[in-house]
Amino acid sequence: MSVIDTTYFYGPLSIAQISQPEIAAELQLFIDGNENDLLKSLMGYGLSKAYLDGISAGSPAQKWLDIRDGKEYTDSNGNLTKWLGLRFTVGTSKHSLVANYVYCKYIENSITITTASGEKKTDLAVNVSPVHKMVKAWNEMIKQNIELYLFLSHSIATYPEFENVVLDTYYFTYKNSLGI
Repeated sequence: MSVIDTTYFYGPLSIAQISQPEIAAELQLFIDGNENDLLKSLMGYGLSKAYLDGISAGSPAQKWLDIRDGKEYTDSNGNLTKWLGLRFTVGTSKHSLVANYVYCKYIENSITITTASGEKKTDLAVNVSPVHKMVKAWNEMIKQNIELYLFLSHSIATYPEFENVVLDTYYFTYKNSLGI
């Protein structure tokens, strides 16, 4: 069961021609192929497996809903804060760190077109670099990744699988358009 679907890809995360069934199907493949890997990288194998098993249950336990939908908690300084969730809405806008990650992977893959004679850029239009949009989406994801880390690290009693997780700094490193 995916955290997100293709309806998260609009506005800043727009995917061209997403209303076409073949584009939507291709995007869903990217969601399916990248979501679990991202969750494993952010939560560790044990917690991501427990989360995916738990959230897929007919009636998920509240702790799994808290990861997906968000929860208020008290940080180490005694301040009330809120983890927004793996997916959340602001008004009618859908947001998700998973959508930001999938967007970056999808656009990265779509920069060129695979042909029988190799990789090509389209000749039908002037190509413009997607780097600025990708960097913005990536950095928004990084902020949310850090928030997830803070939530889980302050909730070890609820999520003991997270206690000894070694995280990949790649998923916590901001980028810029210069690649530095």
